[in-house]
Amino acid sequence: MPSRNVAYIEGETRADNIIYALADEITGAGWNGNDGKPVENRWEEVFRQDPDVWVTYSENTRPNIIGVYKHTDGLSYLVYTVTQELSTLLNAPDANGLIPSNIANPAKLKVTGSTTYKDKQGIDRTVNVVGLLIVKVPEGLKIVKQRRKELDQSIVEDLNWNEFEIDGDLPSDMVGWDYFISNGSMNIAIRPISGGPHPYAVPQYKFTERYYTANPVHFYEKTVVLKAVPDDTNGTKSMDSYFVMLKQPKEQFNYFDIRYGKGFSGENLTGNAAETYRRACKADTVKPNAVPVIISQLEAEAAYKRQQVGTGFVGPHEKWEIDIDGVTEIKSPPAHYHFGADSVVSWVPYKKRRPDYYVSYHLSISNSRIAIVLEGDPSPDMDGYYRSFAYIGRITPINDHDNPNNFALTVGMGDLTAPKTGFVVADIKQDTNPTYAGWGRYTSNGMYSVSMMATRANVFFQAHYPAFITELPNYPSIGTLPPELSKLLVERNGYQMSNWTEKYHGSPIYLAHQYEGYRGHMDSVVAVNDHNLINLDELVVDTEEPKPGGGTWTEVYKFFSLNTPVSMFDLSANPNGMTVAILKEVK
Repeated sequence: MPSRNVAYIEGETRADNIIYALADEITGAGWNGNDGKPVENRWEEVFRQDPDVWVTYSENTRPNIIGVYKHTDGLSYLVYTVTQELSTLLNAPDANGLIPSNIANPAKLKVTGSTTYKDKQGIDRTVNVVGLLIVKVPEGLKIVKQRRKELDQSIVEDLNWNEFEIDGDLPSDMVGWDYFISNGSMNIAIRPISGGPHPYAVPQYKFTERYYTANPVHFYEKTVVLKAVPDDTNGTKSMDSYFVMLKQPKEQFNYFDIRYGKGFSGENLTGNAAETYRRACKADTVKPNAVPVIISQLEAEAAYKRQQVGTGFVGPHEKWEIDIDGVTEIKSPPAHYHFGADSVVSWVPYKKRRPDYYVSYHLSISNSRIAIVLEGDPSPDMDGYYRSFAYIGRITPINDHDNPNNFALTVGMGDLTAPKTGFVVADIKQDTNPTYAGWGRYTSNGMYSVSMMATRANVFFQAHYPAFITELPNYPSIGTLPPELSKLLVERNGYQMSNWTEKYHGSPIYLAHQYEGYRGHMDSVVAVNDHNLINLDELVVDTEEPKPGGGTWTEVYKFFSLNTPVSMFDLSANPNGMTVAILKEVK
């Protein structure tokens, strides 16, 4: 039998919409089987979330904060208090709570007992002198209360908030405090009297303040998750399902990340993320991973309280099936699927790819797998675009029982130079980035190897490598071939279709594990020598297998001349000369 038929889709979209466009094309694709009957598309979108940022807050306290009253004139005035210390350290007050006249100043100072004043509603209030809060403003001495104005403009008492309200005039029996505050200190005979009066400073009011700080800004990247239920080798619907996540990093228009795994579930954000920082933080400081500047402690407190009770905004959530250790989620490391790069030309001022640059895509879709070729817009910079291949899904196994955990991922990545892509070699190597070693020493990064869901020994996300029939390759990045072998190199300008068959000959792309050996080959994808073929050429294969209605089955493959610096071919028998053709249709 020929290969199973596929849906083949070509299109283009803006770089900032690429993952949504691919998801829509994949889940909306329709195709007929080899029998001409429609095939049920089992690719399903299970999660989609637009990008967003939000701020959370922490509640803190700090002791010995000096109270400051902000007056109607726009100025701030220190708040003073009658302390217990004044009634115990000084010479004994008289019956009226006044320090006796032997104090070396013209006024007596009331430090104990009680006093009566009219509050701001005109009601007489009798209060203890100790603990009274006093402020001196241009209008005279005033009694203040530690109160704050809420967001709804109501007034509440809060002994941990540096905000005060005038409650009334200081009564006449407290007149000595005018001299005390005006001079900043008094010469007071401290008990026990020892050689005369001592200077005593006006006691400033101090308290433990509650305040709020912003945590580094949280962000969620544009994300879409697809569920795959592939065919088993006998053509029936698999008992297993797999989840493929496409995630576009914030303000990144050169690539997106793909990872896959088991048992995904996700919850979209609820509420308005902007309400976590609007009015509370300076807008231009709300950036991913940065600590924003708070401009309103009241708004920050309100956001913190909403955060504590789970009302208002709740951020998106994603989780995967947990491994047997009870902790680790069964999801692959992220593979960076590139289609563009930043400019490195010194005289180009704007070097980054814009969100509205176009990306063209070619998709070959079956229920078992997706083959993708992306090409970023070459217009801005011919050195800053890639024609890049990805394979997602089941491979055709050698062993008919290889159905569970038979799911693969590999993508093409851009240059490993920080100015072009932001990545260097160390960022994607297992021995230098723990992200790519989470499943053991031979964890696949899905870029210069092919990641498989699990090996026969049930080790997750291990590296598999492509194997195919190829001519002797050249390895210019490694060294020079011995002279005896150099004559066997394919001539770039001479190699063409076979004169014996008048056909181009490709090869299945087998996948081999370094311990377990050959496992199978990519479904409806072939390796082709990139000589004397033009990108998007169509290669027709006569299978010589008879069709029910007469004639023979023909498979049509689309050829792509890939140019990604990092791909599964890097660790293959021919890293520089081979590229791919993917199935377009069976007819």
